[in-house]
Amino acid sequence: MGRLFLSYFVLETSIPLRMHRRSPFAILALAVVLGACTGASQTSGQEGPAEPEPAEAAPSVAEYETFDPSAYDARPPERTVEVTHQVPDRLLQGRADEGVQQTVEGFRVQVFSARDKQAAQDFQVKVRQWWEENKAEAPTAVLGNEPPIVVQYSQPYYRVRMGAFAERDAAEEALAFVRSAYPNAFISRGTVTVTR
Repeated sequence: MGRLFLSYFVLETSIPLRMHRRSPFAILALAVVLGACTGASQTSGQEGPAEPEPAEAAPSVAEYETFDPSAYDARPPERTVEVTHQVPDRLLQGRADEGVQQTVEGFRVQVFSARDKQAAQDFQVKVRQWWEENKAEAPTAVLGNEPPIVVQYSQPYYRVRMGAFAERDAAEEALAFVRSAYPNAFISRGTVTVTR
């Protein structure tokens, strides 16, 4: 096979350059011949790959291990370090937002509205007096000890509103109590500041 390649090489190098451009089949023939030359030789009479010889079994560690840990005390050491930190207790107990004031879109109970500012302020004083007289029966979990009683202006009315609630359920509970004195009271939406 080596002679064939050598003779082809000599033949190809002697052909002028212009002939190479016209004979793409010569390059293809060279590739086929080179591919045939690099194949595996089969000098032995066996077909297919030879089977590997079986490996010896690895020795078991148990045959050589003589250590018996049962004679030793295997308890972990007792912890003697006291961990101290500066994290407030309310954070550790999951009450991080307790006592924090937050402004949210919430609810108030409206008890009065008028075009006259002085009439609204007078009614605010009247509602504050009513609260002082009846706060013992009030749901303090909802209204707190001193709920805000505010006068808010939205053209053309001055409105007297009570409480500050983030949730509508709390506002409805407060409304049920306020309606005992002010049956026309209702829930109004607005920006309120609540304490968590």
